[in-house]
Amino acid sequence: MRPMRPMHRLAALSAALLLAACSGGSSAQTSAPGGTAAAKPCDDSTGTTVVAASVKDNTWSQPVNARVNDVITWTNNDGVPHKVVLDDSSCGMKDNIPGGGSKSLVFTKAGTYPFHCSVHPSMKGTITITAS
Repeated sequence: MRPMRPMHRLAALSAALLLAACSGGSSAQTSAPGGTAAAKPCDDSTGTTVVAASVKDNTWSQPVNARVNDVITWTNNDGVPHKVVLDDSSCGMKDNIPGGGSKSLVFTKAGTYPFHCSVHPSMKGTITITAS
C-alpha cells in the first residue's frame, strides 16, 4: 500500500470535517423512534376557530384547553403586540399578534404545553391538548 500524499491527506481531512459539520450539532427537529424526524406539535393556522383565547392587561386567558386539530385563536385586547411560543421552543406563532388582532395555532399532538410571550417573557400560560 502506498502512503498518502500530503494533498490527498488534506482532501480526506477536509471531507471528514465537512461530513462531521453537516451531520453534527443540534437540530430544530428531534428524532423519533426509527430515525425519522419528529413533527413539531403545533403550527400557525388560518382555519376556523374552535377554541377562543385572549390576552388583556398583559395576561393570557387561562386555562387554554383544546383537542388535537382544534384551532386555538388568541385575540389581543392590548395595544402592544404579543406572541405565543412554547417554552421548549418546539413551536410557536411565526408573527406577533398585533394590538386588536388575532392569530391562531393548531396542535397535532396531545400534551400539556407551557408557553410564554416572546415579546414579554414574564407572561406565561399552559395549553392542554387532549386526543380527539
